Amino acid sequence: MQLCRMLDRRKESARRTRSDGRLDAQVAALYVEMRSQLILGLLLVCLLSGCSVFSRDSDSGMLNIAKMLKPGSIRGPLERKLFGEDNPLEMGRRFSEQERLQVQQCRAAFEREDYDQAIKLSKKAAKKFKESSLGEEAQFYLAESYFAQGEYGKAQDGYDQLFQDYTSTRYVEPATRRLFSIARTWLEISEPMAKNEIRQVSGEKVVEDKTPPKRSYDPTLRVPILPNFHDKARPWFDTQGNALKCLKSIWMNDPTGPLADDALMLTATHYQRKLNFVEADRYFEILRDEYPDSPHLEDAFVLGAHVKQMSYQGPYYEGRELKGAQKLKEQSLHLFPASLERQQLRTDLQKIYLQEAERAWCEVEYYQKKRKPRAVAIACIQVLNEFPDTSYAKDARDVLKTIDPSELQGLPEVVEFVESMPANEPPPESPENRSGPVKSVSHSTGEEDLGSRMTLP
Repeated sequence: MQLCRMLDRRKESARRTRSDGRLDAQVAALYVEMRSQLILGLLLVCLLSGCSVFSRDSDSGMLNIAKMLKPGSIRGPLERKLFGEDNPLEMGRRFSEQERLQVQQCRAAFEREDYDQAIKLSKKAAKKFKESSLGEEAQFYLAESYFAQGEYGKAQDGYDQLFQDYTSTRYVEPATRRLFSIARTWLEISEPMAKNEIRQVSGEKVVEDKTPPKRSYDPTLRVPILPNFHDKARPWFDTQGNALKCLKSIWMNDPTGPLADDALMLTATHYQRKLNFVEADRYFEILRDEYPDSPHLEDAFVLGAHVKQMSYQGPYYEGRELKGAQKLKEQSLHLFPASLERQQLRTDLQKIYLQEAERAWCEVEYYQKKRKPRAVAIACIQVLNEFPDTSYAKDARDVLKTIDPSELQGLPEVVEFVESMPANEPPPESPENRSGPVKSVSHSTGEEDLGSRMTLP
């Protein structure tokens, strides 16, 4: 029995050994096949990438194996560039003399003022050589030809297409100058009074028109949806909107250029004339934040504070604009001591002070309607503490005297304040009738209480 068991174990061991041997042979064969496929794949990639190692015989066109095996034939990107062996696929497309001649003909037609021919040739070349240096030049001369013919709408489209296809175009400066000139022309046509208000500080030369402004009664200038069929110098629709689009294209595509702050200032003042104070405030804020060295900075502060105050909708709405206007006006007094608008800024601060008092009194009236005497008492004390020299302070005292003391249980500070009020108090003098300015925080220091107010100089 033991002998039979030993024979069975030897047979089983031999069977396992043969099975493991077959498995090892299969794995080895699979490894060799994968390695050969990997080597072939790498060779194919190197051939397609234009590697200089895999050079071809000039006569037969076959791979020159002997040269490939030489260490001196292996060159990196910098060495290939120094020896003039760059691959055309890496360097970009190389144009023939005939192709370059097509763009030169566009330039020649533009220089001899044959604008119709220049437009025809530039359209064809810009489409044929799109996303290349030749296409960039053709697109620029296409827009320039439209501008020279006075077709400003098509010129705007051409410059916008130039910025869209070639974001880092070498024609950014002349293109932005043309767009600024187009925007000024369209805004002056739409709003003749704006011609005297446009002030350029960049020193860039743009097309100047010395003719006096004339009011136009063309309805297509007033109604954006009416099509323009008769004036090729204007776009088909919305002349003012396209003018603003030109200005936006300037400071979006050339934010560090000389006309960027001029474009922002012109946009902000346009919205101010249109009484769109929210949009005007937004562009003045961009001008203050992004261009602190601009000559328009003082106007951005003074006019920005004005439009922010004008965008305030009343005591029943949010007061963020009011506080922002107060902050800007006080900053203007500090930053521009020689400003001619200082007296107007002080007057505006008085108005803001009264508007804040009105907001606080509206809070008292709100809690009165809700019949919450405890909240009314707290709101009245706030009016007395923050706006003691307004007519609302007298009304707040009268309201406090009418509140039942039993309603104020649990508020010892409020009860103490009410009991400390004098029986008779003279009526406060209105800030509008006082000889001096109202209290403000423009000269407050960090050591003072934030709730205190000081008088402007």
